Amino acid sequence: MILFIFEGASYEPPLYEGIKSLFFPRSNDQIICSFCSSIYTFYKRLKDDYDGFADVVDVLKTELIKTDPNNELFRYKSSDFESIYLFFDYDFYRGNLELKNAQVRELLGYFNEETEYGRLFISYPMIESIQYTKELPDNDFHRYTVKREDSVGEIFKKKARQFCFYRGYAFLKDAENWKHIVNQNVVKANELTMDSLSWPLNKDDVEQITIFEAQLNKHVIPYNDVAILNAFPLFLFYYFPAERFILNDN
Repeated sequence: MILFIFEGASYEPPLYEGIKSLFFPRSNDQIICSFCSSIYTFYKRLKDDYDGFADVVDVLKTELIKTDPNNELFRYKSSDFESIYLFFDYDFYRGNLELKNAQVRELLGYFNEETEYGRLFISYPMIESIQYTKELPDNDFHRYTVKREDSVGEIFKKKARQFCFYRGYAFLKDAENWKHIVNQNVVKANELTMDSLSWPLNKDDVEQITIFEAQLNKHVIPYNDVAILNAFPLFLFYYFPAERFILNDN
């Protein structure tokens, strides 16, 4: 079994169902669960009395018992899952940024192996960044950033909708479009981490913790912004052989 943990319940699950139909069409061994709060609340819920992290499935069950007591997750324990993937937003628009960054860094250091505690993927600034593109392929995608004050939930969501070449989400149901989306996110991540606007030589070059530290050093700290990136295309690049998404000009 594979467990997918999403930050939200309204946007991420339908988006992932579209991805599943394109890339995992015969898979029936996946459980989807939403935490329904920010990565920083998630961090607090995970912290136990021994300055470590509590079991992620137990934490989710504690949250779900309040809102969804019939969720299928209650039929399983952590050891039932061969892989766990987590998807959260880098919400950096308010609060103590130094503390937030320390918490995200700690989470990325802990959730770095899907077959152990899980592997965490971060969207910058949020999951709606998947819409932040002009007509695919968007050769300017590597240039797009967003200021901290413009990354606030509804402000960025509106900005992404208005910026997007496409209306609605139908373009996310096309496998060829996803090939371009994966490509432009991966190439942008590689420029961020390796200073090379090209396909990565190694998947390790665009690890989540490496991307996070590059965001801090090149954007968050000096300029109070982030380079727009989405967790789902980076997950697909990590999960599948890289050759599946390479374009002819890479």
